[in-house]
Amino acid sequence: MKKFLNFTAVFVLIFTISILNVSAQEFYKNDNGVTFTKEEYDFFTEMYYDGYQATMTQEERNRFGQNLNAKDVEKVVYEDNEYKPGSYYLRASYHETQAKILQIAKYGSVLPTIAITAQWKYSPNVRSYDLIGAYLSGVTMASGIASKINYSGGTIWPSAEVTASNGFGSVLKLPTSGSNIVASTTFDVNGSGTVFGSYQHAKSTISLNNAKSFSISFSGLGNVHYFSNLNIRNKYDAMQGVSIGV
Repeated sequence: MKKFLNFTAVFVLIFTISILNVSAQEFYKNDNGVTFTKEEYDFFTEMYYDGYQATMTQEERNRFGQNLNAKDVEKVVYEDNEYKPGSYYLRASYHETQAKILQIAKYGSVLPTIAITAQWKYSPNVRSYDLIGAYLSGVTMASGIASKINYSGGTIWPSAEVTASNGFGSVLKLPTSGSNIVASTTFDVNGSGTVFGSYQHAKSTISLNNAKSFSISFSGLGNVHYFSNLNIRNKYDAMQGVSIGV
């Protein structure tokens, strides 16, 4: 009888451990069949936002590798008046207005991955062509650009992209309806310097041709999107940009 009880206890213990192990490995699974551990889920929340995991594809997940930890995501906050001689004025990696939250994050030290995210706090009235992009100082692109809009109705991909040796800008058409709008872009960089990120919202309807008529410059909106045509420039809200050192 004693041996039977011991065997039962061991069986229950092994069964319990197995259940706990499965739970630890499969904390969340999205509609694309991509699974996340608790550590991985927390990592993507820190890198982007809580909810980004829901639309990720396996390809998007795989670019980050294994052993992910939210503590390894880097964000830096600078003082408003900080200036270093011989360098650009550095902004924080996070900026919030009444309407939006803009952040830039970095993961990794060799060919680090950069993520810029612009999250709407409410549904915008104007739904035209918005911009998200980066200006690169001292670094170069090391991978393709993955920009998109996630919202309550699904995912929207860029209508156009402007690329240059010093950065890029993606033109994203806001959905005509729907809520929970978040624009994001992901890319890898090589070198040592600073990445400046920008999100610009069209305050009035603008054509695609006009929306993509910018170049990449530190003198541009958010230190990224430069319009030589002042009339076009004034159609955007000129939201402050963010930056991070790499």
